[in-house]
Amino acid sequence: MATLAYTALTEGPRTPERWVLFLHGLLGRGGNWRSFGRRWVEMHPSWGAALVDLRLHGDSRAGFTAPHTVRAAAEDVLALVPSLPGPVEALVGHSLGGKVVLATQRASGQHFRRAAVLDASPSSRPDGLGSEQSRDVLALLGQLPGEYATRTEFISAVEAGGQPRGIAQWLAMALEPGAGGFTLSLDLPGLESLFRSVLGEDDWDVVTSVPEGHRLGFVVGGRSGVVEPAARTRLAALAPKVTLEEIPGAGHWLQVDAPEPTFVAVERALLQSL
Repeated sequence: MATLAYTALTEGPRTPERWVLFLHGLLGRGGNWRSFGRRWVEMHPSWGAALVDLRLHGDSRAGFTAPHTVRAAAEDVLALVPSLPGPVEALVGHSLGGKVVLATQRASGQHFRRAAVLDASPSSRPDGLGSEQSRDVLALLGQLPGEYATRTEFISAVEAGGQPRGIAQWLAMALEPGAGGFTLSLDLPGLESLFRSVLGEDDWDVVTSVPEGHRLGFVVGGRSGVVEPAARTRLAALAPKVTLEEIPGAGHWLQVDAPEPTFVAVERALLQSL
């Protein structure tokens, strides 16, 4: 059975007392959280941070069998936990990673005492509202060739397909160097399956059954349409076990659009008194 790859961050020689797992979004990788995780352990040196590559992403691209779903990704996370060098106390996930956080809590019987979900809705969203860019990027990658002479050639092709330069450069991180140039070695059908699973999962059973002494925090972008208004209203009514914080002016990539307010919001979600 394949095991998820991850990068461990700690501060100095001190052995962390507890760990937090950071889970990325669709088409990302654990390294997307490096700046955030590095700051986390610098600010909170009793914690270690594990930047996880979810199935079909980063260094976890190979060896994972179908079906590729959010629930399968959660089982991967649970299988990883015993191999970490200390107890895992918290989960943080963005987008796909946020849905995996909720599925991991379900599969573990709400084992993890603290969790933060960044711009992912507990609702199923069969219409895909708010996730149009992810849909369009997957469709574009399916139309583009798999090999490129240079990274610049790939970036130009993605831009020509209608995506902004920042997204094109970010996607270029998935290119694998080879003798003749670069290959886009992504399991696009598997990623499409994961995307459909994100839209299909209803996680309100997890959100409405947070145990005593546990906290579940949602952090959403003020300009993002992923967490629909009805879901925001319902989440706000579940305080204090469930918290909701909106980052004004931020879109779906709130940790990029507003890194400082997002960091502070995650601190509040994970470190507030239980």
